[in-house]
Amino acid sequence: MQILSTLRVKVDTREKQILRALLDKYCIAILSVTKENAMTTSMICSCCNISPSTAYRKLRLLQKLNLLRITYIIQPDGKKLMLFRNKIIRINIVLYENQLRIHTNFVPLEL
Repeated sequence: MQILSTLRVKVDTREKQILRALLDKYCIAILSVTKENAMTTSMICSCCNISPSTAYRKLRLLQKLNLLRITYIIQPDGKKLMLFRNKIIRINIVLYENQLRIHTNFVPLEL
């Protein structure tokens, strides 16, 4: 009988995912163009010169990491329009005791 060793699963921490996103040219482009105004996916594609599939994939990642604010608007024809806006004011990355710590300051919620 052969005994297999336990599988080692590589788990990305949130910090690693944020660092990877900040090094990704498409994520940075999206965060840059949505800094001042909320934009639709098609607007982001035009401004960043990226394909819709790449835009949707990167937007999903940035949403998951809580770096984008999403607003929904109902248009006169009843369709729901999704707007994305960068909600980061500042990100501090600190190496402390062999661990990366990321502190993020966000734009306050608008009421």
